[in-house]
Amino acid sequence: MKKVLLSLFLAQFAFTFTFAQMAPGIHVDGNNLKDDAGNIVVLHGYMDTPSPYFNSNRWGVKEGWGYIDPNSSSNGATNIRQCISYFKSLFYATTLPEKGTYCNIFRLHLDPCWTNNSSVSRTGFTQKDGKTYDPQGVEVSGEADTHQFDKNRLTKYMRTLYTEIAKAAMGRGMHVIMRPPGVCPGDIYVDGDYQNYLLTVWDIVTKNDTVKKYYKHISIELANEPVRIHAANGQQTDQALRDFFQPVINKIRENGFKGIIWVPGTGWQSSYAAYTKYPVKDPLHNLGFAVHDYSGWYGTSDNSYNTTNAINNFGNQVPVVRTNPIVITEVDWSPEKPGAGHYNEHREWVPANYGTWATGSTSKWGKAYKATLDYYQNISMTLSGTDCYLDWSSYLPKPNLNRYTEPDISRVTVKPAFTGVEEACGEACWKWYKEYAQVNYPSEERYQPYQEIPQNPLALEANYVNPHLLYENTFTKGNGYAIIEFKNDNGAVGWRFEEPLDVSAYKYLVVDLYRVTSRKINLRIYDTHDFWGDYAEVTLDASSSHNQIDLTTIKTVEGKDLDLTNIRLVYFTSVASKMYLAKTFFSNDGETDATAIATVSADKSHDNNKYDIVGRIINGTPKGFYIQNGKKFFNK
Repeated sequence: MKKVLLSLFLAQFAFTFTFAQMAPGIHVDGNNLKDDAGNIVVLHGYMDTPSPYFNSNRWGVKEGWGYIDPNSSSNGATNIRQCISYFKSLFYATTLPEKGTYCNIFRLHLDPCWTNNSSVSRTGFTQKDGKTYDPQGVEVSGEADTHQFDKNRLTKYMRTLYTEIAKAAMGRGMHVIMRPPGVCPGDIYVDGDYQNYLLTVWDIVTKNDTVKKYYKHISIELANEPVRIHAANGQQTDQALRDFFQPVINKIRENGFKGIIWVPGTGWQSSYAAYTKYPVKDPLHNLGFAVHDYSGWYGTSDNSYNTTNAINNFGNQVPVVRTNPIVITEVDWSPEKPGAGHYNEHREWVPANYGTWATGSTSKWGKAYKATLDYYQNISMTLSGTDCYLDWSSYLPKPNLNRYTEPDISRVTVKPAFTGVEEACGEACWKWYKEYAQVNYPSEERYQPYQEIPQNPLALEANYVNPHLLYENTFTKGNGYAIIEFKNDNGAVGWRFEEPLDVSAYKYLVVDLYRVTSRKINLRIYDTHDFWGDYAEVTLDASSSHNQIDLTTIKTVEGKDLDLTNIRLVYFTSVASKMYLAKTFFSNDGETDATAIATVSADKSHDNNKYDIVGRIINGTPKGFYIQNGKKFFNK
């Protein structure tokens, strides 16, 4: 973890931005976050950690030259009270639209200064020559050293400290992401010590009554900055990433926690492509991915800030951005200035700056970073620390941490971090967060469906077919056919239905190929919005121009009946190649396009009757799609 932690989360709600009350709950729906009303949500805020050291010694009981153990029996209660008061002050200062602050998410580090106990030592750790080694023989130090972790302390401080901080944030309209104590060692193993550590941590956290009660507002980030993940035999494989985190997800769900789980990648949370081959799965379909982004990562810096390259590089390294919501839980920047620099996690030299981990300028690197956020439209963010968003030194009136009271807003002064340095993240995010908070994002995806339902729900039309469900594939129209080109193996191109499609009236799904091929092409059909969830899969006969898929007998890969009243996703997948399509449609006889609504023509489509997608008049208030006065409607 960095000494300067900048924590701000990008917040875009489709409702009026208000504070001093709990925000609507959120959940994952496809590749978006949605609130309880069904609005697409993107969150903006910051991260911090309840530690005297990381909070620049702004709270805590002093003894002699420094701060004592926050857990000490003599001053523990005072430390807890001052720590909570300090965070209440932060949450108040960063949720004041009247003063220009618009944060609505907070990443809470369950800091090990509370959970470590010098009188205990976990089994399997060894000391040699003043260094500590975990049971796999990996040298661990600092926050990666968990050998003094005390699960009883975690249980205690979940109740008396961490959840109190979380409730204070929620009371100011913020959502909370909890991350585990400390950071990942450089090498972690399936069935190894650190996996067992995370299983213990999340077992305790997700059994906490407050965490379970507020599952719509508290989410879980499974780990902080994994670097390399090994299989149990020590090898580095793509499958190891899935095998390491899947048991942790399972434990959390077994405990009854229903909230969002944010899954990290490797390379200090910069590499996620392995999940496209070996995805993690969640029975509740409530998974997103937690990513980090700093100047110099994803091939972008002040020296290289082409926006197209930034977007493509991010999509290549984090392809799950197209299938699940993303939260960037660490990001910061400030421009170069004279002084001593440092090496970042990737052993790259970072020139000196105004006090952030990364050196970059808003008009250069920041321009490419924001272009990435705005392109994908489903990326939330938290700055790497409070001091990257808010200038604490100028915050007035100074709070009484021994007896916190909310200040008179007319007397409050707040300013951006690095005030006056327009190229730094503080000034930029004050502006960005305000802009995002005012925007009512539409619920349509970047590749927007037609506003009126097409004659065929599987129409081969640009802006209806999404070529980027997974990877940057292409979809083009020819004369009487469509071409799909898969740029990567296992790319996905097809249709995502924002509202479920009811095709229970039909017996077949038909795929007519314009040109046959020797390549293997699979068609997948989902009755859930979770891209990594269960699905039905059919391998097309690519040597035949006419493929009939029997919907009356189709099963998912897990052997379940496909719910034809709730189709959410249909797509083709193949190795890197081209496929040529003539037509795709639902049918009752396997030959005729039964979904055409040609009968709902000008003489019928404006007569105020309600029609289904085959042109039949519907009485009453139908559920699902229907057409009235020539327009598409959906009723839940």
